[in-house]
Formats: sequence, structure tokens, C-alpha cells
Amino acid sequence: MGTLHLESEDKDFKLNQSRMVVGRRPGVDIVLSDPAVSGRHILIISILDDSFIENLSGTNGTFINGIRTDKTVLQEGDVITIGKSKLIYHTENDGHGVDEEDFEKTMILKPGKIARDLATESQVKAMQDAEDTAAIKAIDPEPKSQIAVLKVRSGPAAGKEVKVDRAMVTLGRPGVQVVVVSRRKKGYFISYISGASGSGKAPSVNGKELRSQSTPLASGDVITLAGVEIEFVI
Repeated sequence: MGTLHLESEDKDFKLNQSRMVVGRRPGVDIVLSDPAVSGRHILIISILDDSFIENLSGTNGTFINGIRTDKTVLQEGDVITIGKSKLIYHTENDGHGVDEEDFEKTMILKPGKIARDLATESQVKAMQDAEDTAAIKAIDPEPKSQIAVLKVRSGPAAGKEVKVDRAMVTLGRPGVQVVVVSRRKKGYFISYISGASGSGKAPSVNGKELRSQSTPLASGDVITLAGVEIEFVI
């Protein structure tokens, strides 16, 4: 779980909801008294150990470490400036650990086509959060040589490939298993979002089961998800 530390008041706010709005308007999740802050200034979306920020203010702007930003992945120690207020982001994640394209029966999920009737309520919420974060594309493009590719090695879509050239790519089958591959400043990470009981073995990387914590990916790693093997290549 991440936290925001408000310097001016030496106060901490826990990011204990999947979506939290920060602003000056009463009724938002984190209320700041700064008159230079918009009523609804920023949105923080959190999935497991990762948090993402989106600017909601059309005039006042949002700055991360002094750089004006619309949407991005938050990193430990990032300084968020809105109005005259400074919020420092901290995460419990120790560093261990997207819009989607729908190709045939592959594991790449497309917003609006997720079979939510197959998932539990909690899984639906997790997948909705994943879709929200998949729309966040503010990470600066990496050189083409650094853009990763997911290669499907087995199953009906064997041979298909997708570039991870956006913030996040959601992989899985709703109601069975869902993971998210995210591109961050320090590299690529995979997070286990949801899995139905009776869905078989948990998703794994090189045979090691994924837990709730984000896990870093290296070129050549093999992701096994619902019986399908996907190779991660940079």
C-alpha cells in the first residue's frame, strides 16, 4: 500500500482504495486546503503494490519532480506538486517484484470485451482497475531496442506477438487468471491480479508462482498463465 506525505502539514494519507481523488473540494478522498489546488486535481489508481497518477485539472496542472505530467506511474520518493502543495509518494513495494489488442483467442484482454459474468465481484473490480490503469500512457517512450515483446509459445494463439510499448498490458482469461505486465522506469514488472478457485496452478514465471507482489521481468523469462506459455523478450 502506498502513502502520500503532505509536507506542509507533516501528514500521511494511505492509498487504501483502488481509486482516490485529491483536491480542494469537500467530499473528495483527500482534501487539501490549498486555494491553488483545483476541486478535483488528481486521481490516484492503485493495483497491488503499484500506483498511477492522472491529472484532472485543466488549468492548474500537476508536476512530478518538477516536470509537468498528465499521467504516469509513481515511483518511490516522487514529489507531486499541485498548487503550492507538495505530496511525497512512498510505497511498501521493495522493487521486487497499455490499449490492449485482441488477437483471436490470445491472452491479451480488450476493454469492453471482458466476460465479467464469468468472474466474481472482487475479480470484476480488479479487472476494472486494470482497465483503468491500462489507459495510462504517460511513460516516456523507450528506444525501440528496449521495447519488450510478449511471444505466445503455446495454445490457440501460438506464434502471436504483442509489443509492450505502453504503460500496461493485461493478460489472462476473466474468471480464470488475470495478470498485468507494466513498463516502468526501472524495467518491466508482472503483477498477479486475480484467479478463480479451481483454475489450476497459479500463474508463474520460469516455474515460480506469482504472489501479490510485483515481480521484475528479464528477457527470456517464460510466463505460464492458465496453461499457456508466453515468452518475455527485450
